Amino acid sequence: MSIMPVAFSLMATFMSSIAIIGIPAEIYMYGMQMSVWVIGLPFGCAIASYACLPAYYDLEVSTAYEYLEMRFGKTTRKVAAFTFIIRSILYTAVVLYSPSLALNAVTSLSTWTSILSLAAVCVFYCSLGGLKAVLWTDVFQATLMFVAVASVVVKGAADIGFSDIFDISAKGERLNFLNMSTSLTERYTFWNTFLSGLFFGFESFGTNQAQVQRFLSVGNLRKAQQAMFLSVILTVIFKVFCSLSGLVLYGIFFDCDPMQNPAVHLSSPDQMMPYSILKLLSNVTFLPGLCIAGMFSGALSSVSSSLNSMTAVTMEDFIRPHCHWKGFTEKWMSRVAKLLAIVFGGLSLLVILCVVNFRGVIEASHVLNTIPVGALAGVYVLAMFTTTANEPGILIGLVSGITVHAWIAIGAYLTKVKIAPLPRSTAGCPAFTNGTSLEENFPLLGQNVSSSFVTEAGNIAEIVSEENRYIFPLYALAFLWYPVIGMIVSIIVGYLASYLIAAEDSVPTLRLSLHSLIRSLSFC
Repeated sequence: MSIMPVAFSLMATFMSSIAIIGIPAEIYMYGMQMSVWVIGLPFGCAIASYACLPAYYDLEVSTAYEYLEMRFGKTTRKVAAFTFIIRSILYTAVVLYSPSLALNAVTSLSTWTSILSLAAVCVFYCSLGGLKAVLWTDVFQATLMFVAVASVVVKGAADIGFSDIFDISAKGERLNFLNMSTSLTERYTFWNTFLSGLFFGFESFGTNQAQVQRFLSVGNLRKAQQAMFLSVILTVIFKVFCSLSGLVLYGIFFDCDPMQNPAVHLSSPDQMMPYSILKLLSNVTFLPGLCIAGMFSGALSSVSSSLNSMTAVTMEDFIRPHCHWKGFTEKWMSRVAKLLAIVFGGLSLLVILCVVNFRGVIEASHVLNTIPVGALAGVYVLAMFTTTANEPGILIGLVSGITVHAWIAIGAYLTKVKIAPLPRSTAGCPAFTNGTSLEENFPLLGQNVSSSFVTEAGNIAEIVSEENRYIFPLYALAFLWYPVIGMIVSIIVGYLASYLIAAEDSVPTLRLSLHSLIRSLSFC
């Protein structure tokens, strides 16, 4: 493959509908601090480019996990490949859910109808076309993704004005770029967003099979590094547009929050972006539909990449090494691969039942997707940067990292620690619509108004009880720290376990040497 489609595919693989929908929503709710992520990304990608890719090309591996077999053994390869499959299933579930939630906000189409339709389309062309089909469709889908976010930014700037958007955002405390707080419980600080970007760059571009598969498709190391450099530029530009979209959303709704406005009452911040697209672009022919299609393109690009990579890993790491019977022809293998794409798509649909309970798709993606990721990244650090690490030790470290990460993530999920967003207002919401009360247009509103004091009292009681109840400190950590903690635990435990196991293995050798020395002295 040539550099251009690979670079676009690298960007589109993980800059999915989660980014298009989730980042503007997070900016609207919590401010611009999370955009510091783009500063850390190039540092992580540089490590991947000059440490990971040369190893893959020098050893001529077909998957990132084949390298682990050469470094440690077959058991490590299979365990790493299995964790990748689990991670991809969790990630695919979030990606399938996010645009379906958006479409439900702007049409009468149910969420599950959208999910099933999206999954069916993606499984269809993934099972027919393979990697080349995925790469070229990613190029087209990435273009639509840029159209979606750029249209919101350009139209919002034309209607409101760039300077006014920034003035409104500054007054609403949304331009909080340099929150240097060292608290580990704040949702976004400079430190956790920078480290999250660095971690993402190293893990995604250096160890994740979905990306490594694309780097290996260009043919040589130099072209792979060029593709990475171009994809980083595209990713940064896309992230900047997504962040600016969040400011545009706040510029439109700073005095009439759609989630608190009874006339709209969106159920989730993730519905803000599609709702804003219809509000901003409704008078521009074709553009609203094109932008909504861009959101679905973001989902298709990521789901297709995940399904294709999971199928490739399963075939190369689990099936081919054990299929020695002559009846297992390439045609038979192709049929198995197509069946696997369908199976993995079905498993992802089941996980969506868990995704719906998170506060946003960004949080769901980071919590679910990264449970095995941080620990596995620690294994690659030990493999590439130490000579002490051995297979038993790193496997102990991997299990420890996954266990600690899952314990914190699941505990926080069940505890549901309250996170206060930045101030929002409904002062500018109209009290009457076309001369009639909102209660007449929205029959349920009368019930909401009549019970407003009860609801407010309930909220106050909830806040008081939240302050009084005990929360285990690790459960209160910001979710961006989870993969970093998993990686640190994996590295420390894996290195110490490898050192102790190596020392234990050297004891018999030492005893034999001493015995030989004693015999020699006795003979003398």
